[in-house]
Amino acid sequence: MRRIWWMAAVPALLFGCASSKSDTKMSESAKTQTAAQASLQKAADAQKHALEEQQKAEQLQQEVVQKQKDLADAQARLQGQRAKAEQAQRDARVAADEAHREAQQQQGQAMQLQKSEAQTHQQISQQNQQSWTQAKNVSGRAVSASNDEVLVRSSDQGDLRLKLNDSTAITVDGRMGKVDDIKPGGNVRASYQVIDGQPTALRLDVTNSRSSTGTGTSGSSSSSGTTNPNTGSTGSSSGDSSSGDTSTPQPPR
Repeated sequence: MRRIWWMAAVPALLFGCASSKSDTKMSESAKTQTAAQASLQKAADAQKHALEEQQKAEQLQQEVVQKQKDLADAQARLQGQRAKAEQAQRDARVAADEAHREAQQQQGQAMQLQKSEAQTHQQISQQNQQSWTQAKNVSGRAVSASNDEVLVRSSDQGDLRLKLNDSTAITVDGRMGKVDDIKPGGNVRASYQVIDGQPTALRLDVTNSRSSTGTGTSGSSSSSGTTNPNTGSTGSSSGDSSSGDTSTPQPPR
């Protein structure tokens, strides 16, 4: 019985062991599959993380590229601005040089103008001085005469008022005379200078009219030329002498 039982138990035991081994194998397979799935999930997570990091890197790379582009643009603008600044400096130097040259030219022109004006003023002064100091002549007739001036009427200079002073030389009818000897209508030849803006006579040669001279001469001749029979001398007599005074002179005692 024991043997039969043993023999009957052996297959059951073998079957049980086989079942146990199968269950064990299945558990290990499940573990392995679970581990594989976990590994795959981990790999997937790592891949996802790597992808995310790659995307971040690409985004940063894009930002870097944009920054580099912006930097390149900024550098280009900087170069352009530097070129403009250099050109502006060159233009400023050229403008300063031109202004300096123009200032020198204008200064030279101003000096030339001043020199020319000074020469012109000097020439005018010399001409005026010559005109003032140079003696001029006038011929005409005496209109009037006073103590300090004579009015002469000439055909070329019109009425000319000549000032007289102590240095004025006056001759009347070829003799030295005074201003009182100048008669209206007398012929006048004068030399004069412009002194202090006034024509001043240096010399006056006056020839009074013949009518005045003749009148004076006849008057003198009528009042002179009577001979005294007693003395034998010629003396002046009054106008009554021509009336024929026949008084007999008394003989000396």
